[in-house]
Amino acid sequence: MKLLSVIENHQDLRTVVDSLHANGGHCYLVGGCVRDYFLGLGSQNFDLEVFGLTSEKIIEILTPTYTIDQVGKSYGILKIHDLDIDIGVPRQEQKTGQRHTDFTVQEDPFLPLEQAIKRRDFTINSIYFDIKNQQIIDPFHGVEDLQRKILRHTSERFGEDPLRVLRGMQFCARFRFTPTPETIELCQTLSPHSLSPERIYQEFVKLFVQGTQPSIGLNFLKQADWLKFFPEIHRLVGIEQDPLRHPEGDVFVHTCCTLDAFANNRTGDFTDDLTLGFALLCHDFGKPATTAKDNKGIHSYWHEIAGILPAKNFMERLRVPKPIILQALTLVQYHMDPRRFFKRKASDGELRRLSYNVNRLDLLILMGYCDCFGRIKNNDTIRTWITDRAQALGILKAPPKAIIQGRHLTQLGLSPSKDFSEILLKTYFAQLNGNFSTIEGGLFYVKKLISTEMNWISTQPDHSTMDQRASSL
Repeated sequence: MKLLSVIENHQDLRTVVDSLHANGGHCYLVGGCVRDYFLGLGSQNFDLEVFGLTSEKIIEILTPTYTIDQVGKSYGILKIHDLDIDIGVPRQEQKTGQRHTDFTVQEDPFLPLEQAIKRRDFTINSIYFDIKNQQIIDPFHGVEDLQRKILRHTSERFGEDPLRVLRGMQFCARFRFTPTPETIELCQTLSPHSLSPERIYQEFVKLFVQGTQPSIGLNFLKQADWLKFFPEIHRLVGIEQDPLRHPEGDVFVHTCCTLDAFANNRTGDFTDDLTLGFALLCHDFGKPATTAKDNKGIHSYWHEIAGILPAKNFMERLRVPKPIILQALTLVQYHMDPRRFFKRKASDGELRRLSYNVNRLDLLILMGYCDCFGRIKNNDTIRTWITDRAQALGILKAPPKAIIQGRHLTQLGLSPSKDFSEILLKTYFAQLNGNFSTIEGGLFYVKKLISTEMNWISTQPDHSTMDQRASSL
């Protein structure tokens, strides 16, 4: 059995399994590592379910060799520190309330295997590999569902944790599965109201960072009637677009297309890809409020500005990290600019100012490309034009560094004051506009600026004298 060779080739995994078996445990590989094996994917994460031993006994056996993280111990999960190995003990769960934390967990190391399998979410994650007997145990036909690319809930216990609906979303997106009607029907009876924002956020992370076709995941939510729980996304459904510019369909369909384009063009950097995923999902959140139809057709002028607030609200509710929110909102605000700049062949100064406004011009360019790809399947002209220009100007991944710093102002004899920042900002924008490109040119500009400012000040009325005159009247 090739799964056995996976264990044999992993020294720590083999040591853990041998130690637990030697002390009366019965170990099974389960979950993602087994699923990924049947999908022909490599897996670096291993989930073990151990029967016949309590958590305390497992800790006692492994502690001489490994450090055990007990963060998930109350849920029957132990993690081996610095290794991608999770160890679970069969458990019984009883719901005690409506919130996701309202349940009690009781370990049962001698729970019958089939009962333990029933508590798992989907059949594709309910395949057990009996390591000792080298045998696949698959009572719910998960291997067959994998082969047919079907997503099916394992049992009636699926509804105990509504997060499983969002797990279904990201599984569909990652593996291009088709959910069964029965699973969709069950999902329609659930809601996320008991879930913490952090848990919801993590499923969107997997959608964006691992999804091979995110549109399938979003359409899963639509079928499951879960878009209503994310109103900013739900409002995109049915918002018409100009059929000549958007032959793909409404704004929701367009958003799905842009995310699919993104999935084929990820950067490979986790933070950048997560930022782009959220930015693309949110980029047209302003269209429901701005879309209108007149004799010029269907249009949504300045939807990128109208979309900032709903995008902010959506991401903040999901507790997306602040730096990602800030960069994503900037990309939403300026996502139309690459197309506009290309049409009018914008100047170097405009491109430099854009790089200053968005901070990461490379992310904006990729976002614009995915946005275009959602409409026009073969248009790479804009991306090529603006990328070449940005590379030539040295502004692709960061705006230009300011040539003139505070120390240069002190060298000119100026004393630090509240005017420093205003002078530096004006000088920096002059640099972006191309007024100078060297320190000498920058210093000349500062001298001229100060001279102009002083002349302007000297021509203004003496307000103190005016106030004295007014008070004497």
